[in-house]
Amino acid sequence: MPKIAIVTDSTADLDPGLAREKGISVIPLNLHFEDEVYKDGIDLDQKTFFTKLEAAQVPPRTSQPSPGEFHELYLSLLASGFTGIISIHISRELSGTWQSATIARSMLPQEDIWVVDSKSASMGLGLIVLNTWDKVAAGADGEKGAAYAAWLSGQQKIMFGVDTLEYLHRNGRIGRAAKLIGGFLNIKPVLTVDADGFVAPQGKVRGGNKFIPYLLEGAQEFVRGYAGNVDLAVIHTLDHQLGTELLNRIAARIPVRTTYIRDIGSVIGTHTGPGTIGFILQKLDLP
Repeated sequence: MPKIAIVTDSTADLDPGLAREKGISVIPLNLHFEDEVYKDGIDLDQKTFFTKLEAAQVPPRTSQPSPGEFHELYLSLLASGFTGIISIHISRELSGTWQSATIARSMLPQEDIWVVDSKSASMGLGLIVLNTWDKVAAGADGEKGAAYAAWLSGQQKIMFGVDTLEYLHRNGRIGRAAKLIGGFLNIKPVLTVDADGFVAPQGKVRGGNKFIPYLLEGAQEFVRGYAGNVDLAVIHTLDHQLGTELLNRIAARIPVRTTYIRDIGSVIGTHTGPGTIGFILQKLDLP
């Protein structure tokens, strides 16, 4: 049976212990605070990162891993006995990470390496990675596993709210949500990552007390008419209490198989800013 490695990047916001347990390789993106460079998920915890973010005189920027870093990782995995690699990454519309992985694959033309654009981010990417790992662990070969990852990318819903669009705008990740820019008086913009992998507007909610009900309505609408279970991930910036409330309220209304709750990591947080919370629902290919 082929031995297939699963690779992703740090924007998946996976729990490090879970990634280690499953043997998923996570390549970090880079975070730049002026002349200081940090590895996402390695050099800064979330609390320290958001403290630095809010205090920064010059906005931080992010950068993708180099093709050389991917090449080195792929070689290491192949040398350790893997016969193929499925490398699943943040939407190519949001980062150059997919391109770096694709270049590295071209440097190893004789090897079985599949690079997948998740068209997603944060735990949207994470859920695709985890379910692809399950598919491969159940016996799927690299080609079928990569095809499944691509299928999963079209079977999820992301909705998240931000306190301000400033961070997305200044980092060039505003995508199709640019038309939402303007004066907001007690309005919380709600965003999604669309089918093409762009950040796009989902709606806007006037009054904080309407935000969670709006997300609940969106979650229920996504599964309406769907007979199977879904995986649920809630993401937040240092507000575990609100994240837990959102997770519990969604799970009480729809058929959820597995749940995850995660702090948003440094790279995603650079673009969304503090005060971000949302959910990802992943439909599954049931037997």
